[in-house]
Amino acid sequence: MTTRATQSSPKPPKIDNRRAVGLDDGDADALAAHSTFERMRYSDADLSGRDLAGVTLSECELSGVSIDDADFTSARMIDTHIERVNAPRFSAARSALHNVRIDGSRIGAMDMYDSSLRSVVVTDSKISLINLRAGNLRDVLFRGCIIDELDLAEANLMRVAFEDSRVGDLDVNRATLAHVDFRGLEIGTIRNLDGLRGSTMTGHQAVSLSGLFAAHLGIRIEH
Repeated sequence: MTTRATQSSPKPPKIDNRRAVGLDDGDADALAAHSTFERMRYSDADLSGRDLAGVTLSECELSGVSIDDADFTSARMIDTHIERVNAPRFSAARSALHNVRIDGSRIGAMDMYDSSLRSVVVTDSKISLINLRAGNLRDVLFRGCIIDELDLAEANLMRVAFEDSRVGDLDVNRATLAHVDFRGLEIGTIRNLDGLRGSTMTGHQAVSLSGLFAAHLGIRIEH
């Protein structure tokens, strides 16, 4: 007798909860592009408009820092905690984040296309646009976040989850998803539904999005 295999539940993100302690107070004016800074705390500093391309922050903390239009292109952040950051625009394309926490922040456009995120947690933050197009996300958690637009087109996602969060517009065009858990995410609309393969939703979510699924399949629904 042949039995049909049941689909397993999505695997949760593997998050490294280590946080650096005993940090030294750093001079934000000393931060420079293509330089490495370790075990430093930067508080209530203004980095707006600064060129910090290629900077490496290892075991650092940014607290209450303004980073509007600062250039973090190709930056590397390792074991770093970012909290209460405000920025109408945050530019960090082709960057690499490993064991990074972003907490309680307000960001307009977060431009991180072609970036690598591993063991990253974003909590209690409001972000107008997150551009992770062509990115590589592994073990990433969004908790208590409000995101107007999330662009995951052509991105690779493994063990990514959302808890108590909301996204207005989700684009998964040509994305590759594995163990992606949308059950804790309120979704307004989804573009390019084919990219959802490999994700998990609740029955309630599927029903609420049934109009989008029907339109995608060319099904006309009449009442």
